Amino acid sequence: MNPSTDSALPDTTSYLDHLHHLGLSPEISGVWLKVGRTDRVQGWKLHVSGVPAEAHALLDTIVPVLRARQVPFKIARDATILGLLNEGNLGATQVGKFCTIYPASDRDAGALATQLVQATQGFNGPVITSDMALGNLVYARYGGFNTIVERDLLGQHHLYIRGADGELIADAYTQPFVPPSFAACPFAIPAAPAPADARPPGGPATFGPGYVLVDVIKHHAKGNVYLAILARSQDSVAGRVIKEGRKHCLSDIHGRDIRVRLQRQGAIHAQLDGMVPLPACDPYFEVDGNGYLPMAFLPGADLETVVQANLKRGPWSAAGREDKLRLLDALRQLVDAVQALHCAGFVHRDLSVSNVWLGDDGKTYLLDLEIAQHVGDCGPVFGKGTPGFMAPEQEAGAAPTFAQDIHATAALILFALTGLDPRRTLFARADSRVSNVRHLAATVPDELLAVVLAGLDDDPLARPALAAIGQQLAAYDASLRAAGTPDGGMARQPHDFAACALGAGLGLLRHAFRDPQSGLWLSAGLSNSGGGQEQASSYELRRGANRGVAGVVYALARLARAGVAVDGAANAVDKAVAWLLADTITPDRGMPGLHFGDAGVAVGIAEAVRAGLVAPTQRINEAIARVFEAPITWPDVTHGAAGQGMAALMCAHSLGTDTPLAMAQRCARYLVEHQAADGSWVMPEGVPGMSGETLSGFAHGVAGMVFFLLEHGERCGDDTSRAAAQRGLRWLERHALPVDGAQAVQWRYSDRQGALWNWWCHGAPGIALTFLRAYRLTGDPAAALFARRALDTIDPALRAPNLTICHGLSGLGEILLEGAHGLGDPAYRDKAAALADTILHLGHRCADGSLIWLSEDPVAPTADLMVGMGGLAHFLARLSSGGQGMSFPLLP
Repeated sequence: MNPSTDSALPDTTSYLDHLHHLGLSPEISGVWLKVGRTDRVQGWKLHVSGVPAEAHALLDTIVPVLRARQVPFKIARDATILGLLNEGNLGATQVGKFCTIYPASDRDAGALATQLVQATQGFNGPVITSDMALGNLVYARYGGFNTIVERDLLGQHHLYIRGADGELIADAYTQPFVPPSFAACPFAIPAAPAPADARPPGGPATFGPGYVLVDVIKHHAKGNVYLAILARSQDSVAGRVIKEGRKHCLSDIHGRDIRVRLQRQGAIHAQLDGMVPLPACDPYFEVDGNGYLPMAFLPGADLETVVQANLKRGPWSAAGREDKLRLLDALRQLVDAVQALHCAGFVHRDLSVSNVWLGDDGKTYLLDLEIAQHVGDCGPVFGKGTPGFMAPEQEAGAAPTFAQDIHATAALILFALTGLDPRRTLFARADSRVSNVRHLAATVPDELLAVVLAGLDDDPLARPALAAIGQQLAAYDASLRAAGTPDGGMARQPHDFAACALGAGLGLLRHAFRDPQSGLWLSAGLSNSGGGQEQASSYELRRGANRGVAGVVYALARLARAGVAVDGAANAVDKAVAWLLADTITPDRGMPGLHFGDAGVAVGIAEAVRAGLVAPTQRINEAIARVFEAPITWPDVTHGAAGQGMAALMCAHSLGTDTPLAMAQRCARYLVEHQAADGSWVMPEGVPGMSGETLSGFAHGVAGMVFFLLEHGERCGDDTSRAAAQRGLRWLERHALPVDGAQAVQWRYSDRQGALWNWWCHGAPGIALTFLRAYRLTGDPAAALFARRALDTIDPALRAPNLTICHGLSGLGEILLEGAHGLGDPAYRDKAAALADTILHLGHRCADGSLIWLSEDPVAPTADLMVGMGGLAHFLARLSSGGQGMSFPLLP
């Protein structure tokens, strides 16, 4: 998320001091400052919209009213947060909600609203589309004050209020707002729902000065992007893209909003017409106070789309000669376009993969000059650029310079040569970065890579001129054309995987993102679907094995079992296990599952005991025994019976006791009883968006449930489980889809969603695990054939920014290792090593020998097992000689 206001400006400090000056003592709570408390669960609450430039004056106006009535309220913490709210980056339903007010009664809400409407005359603020408009900046909606939060069976939190008869109903943030039928409106002021969309209802009526809106290209809270037709006359029909700017959205502390940006962009396009390749613009216009900038429709695609289509998610070295020449030509034109922009005195400031357009006419265009700035303009800038492409000094708030665009241009070239988000390729520093880029862009001339890396230097003065970059692009283009054949690939370098696993283990202990109080590993917060939730980028302590402390314990224990001796691992694991046993309150506390709950915690602790990192104690035995007394209410691997049953099998094995096997038996019976006649499972009630659906994959679908039944049938000699597993296998076989022109097979996500995923969680790779286990346990050659066909969907040269087990490269590598073991085919291990080679060249080797990655989260190196560096360490350990007897993580 990028603040729409410049965080370097002094006025972005907290509004805390201003509230103190007004005689209040607010409490800081996340992104809010809260004044007073209310015991009401729900009712009519008020919102006052606002913009940063008027925030202090608005507070001076409304706070005396609120203080006189002793009404609890909250406001955005500072101008940066208010900018994020008004940009839609904290949720589309939060736009404009500078101040939220909690009246003592609905009757008081009506009287207070009247007073606030009068007090806010002359102030400005965005429309709050999830509320009813009462006048000026004041809005209202019926909803939660102290909202009832319920956690569903997958651990997702949902917001509820009580209906007329006391039952729980969703606290829905509809746009436009529709009050519950039982909530009588207390407002005397005529209310009308705020408009949420510029499209006129019911047909092709013209919009603005002669446009017909055809479709919404992109939805956004600050304003949509529309596909339109200019239809002023039969002689002037033409395609247009219209950018919308909703009034007061993206407002900054200088009083400028998105409409000012669009007007400036139109003026810049007009000024640079014929000088820089930009789409032509029609005159800016407004409708109902919202701004619109029409631009010529240019058939084509953005740079990201073209790169992915040409590289096909593989390395540059594997691309065809014509694909390379197409991209090199586009990059040369990009350099020329930026040079032309600079010659005209402008810095683009937001060059990114979506703002470079490759037209079907063979030309490269620059888009979105909303925040461009002339170097002679000393006025305040408009916002920032895009992470990964934005120069570090620009992110720090430095004045615009051409060097910032040089950094962004170099990052775009690096993206084209690697197919990867620059945040991944540039995570490594110094020699690690150079080595990584030379590998990831194998066959690209060293001279070109050197000038690109120089363009990415943190020191703006060290960056080369664009002409130097253009010369190297031209030289490479010429050499490719002269050669007539594709340049060859690059041999994979050998790795000491045991040493790499040790480095990854050290990275978990020394450099993973940690909680400063407890010293334990933090996980990226899970985003939830509740539209009214106060969302912000955050990290949190979690217990679980998928993401959480138990998963890191598991990873370190598995490294120890593979003979990877990580200094300090025993102390770290001992401390973590003590914290897990203390049952501290966390977002996932009390959940039962293997990946997201106590079953996974039990597996992590049991694995640490087995590895000798913690001593077995009565407290551990009692805690694990309690885990396997939990009820069974859901069927899948991550949260339900299949995972709980596998956890019981694993704990029984690790601790040398049969006690947990009773839980495994209960789980097997649950799955048998709930299996459909066709061999599948329909997800039960309790999870919006998944209940009633039949999924195919490993994490939530038929494959994972069959895997457990196969294992239970074998471990416990249970013919009922074996028979149910066979019915599930037949279902998977019937629903396999051949891949065009190949022996590989894929599976749809579910019976309601036709997407074809290709990861552990959903898709053929995860389903391969089930057929591999079926072949190991039954010797059925048909299972081996399906396993091979599912494994054929994995490309060992795949380039993906996600490196994790759950939905990234290390998970695919782990599955290939299962294939090598289960099928006795070393070729699968070679493919896994190829994926490891890519992973290792996206990491950073620290001075102390640690290896770290941005494995999934693009900001911090998190340690989680399934979605963090813990899984990468596990994969590397399995590739070492000591890890060849290890299984896929969290599977028996």
